[in-house]
Amino acid sequence: MGAYMKEKMQQMLENIKKDLIYMANEVEDMLYKALKALEKQDAQLAREVVEIDKRIDSQEINIEDNLLALMALQQPVAVDLRFIVGALKMNNDLERIGDHATNIAKKALDLAGEPYLKPLEDIPKMGKIARSMLHDAVHSFINQNPELARDVCARDDEVDTLHQRIQDDIIKVLQEKKGKIKQGFELISIVNDLERVADLSTNLGEEVVFMCEARIIRHGRGV
Repeated sequence: MGAYMKEKMQQMLENIKKDLIYMANEVEDMLYKALKALEKQDAQLAREVVEIDKRIDSQEINIEDNLLALMALQQPVAVDLRFIVGALKMNNDLERIGDHATNIAKKALDLAGEPYLKPLEDIPKMGKIARSMLHDAVHSFINQNPELARDVCARDDEVDTLHQRIQDDIIKVLQEKKGKIKQGFELISIVNDLERVADLSTNLGEEVVFMCEARIIRHGRGV
């Protein structure tokens, strides 16, 4: 590869990295606003999240097109190819996290103005952990820090434990408040979305480890 082509390829890679970081920050903001809308029953904030989702979908397509064009037009060496493969997966995972944030916002809209069947304590706690996982996964990508990425993956167990506990608590309350069954299932759906956000943030961490070390750590491999 000539010096000009190598420089052009590095510039394309840097632009894609910047686009991914920008998208990741927007998705993190979506999740923050969706959880705040749920907690404060803020319908306007929930609508903002739904609107942002359209922009995220467009960004995902643009980044994917640029990554595929880079693969087709250039001849990436091994380390660059790892970045491209990891970036393609990250791009998709970030878009899916945006979808889950949007789901939470839509549920917040449905529940706005309706007293909750019990105080929202554990759901915001679970949301805070999931948000911290997403935040740190993004920073591990920005700084190419595989140790921080591994730390993100390790936190998934805490989210899974909360996920099961919150579901059990909601079902227990519904046995006494049968008139709140619809709301109960809406809240369980939100908890499921948060569990998926944590799973996808774990995926992001795994992808950073792959980019940095060419090591696959999914399913407990190579941790």
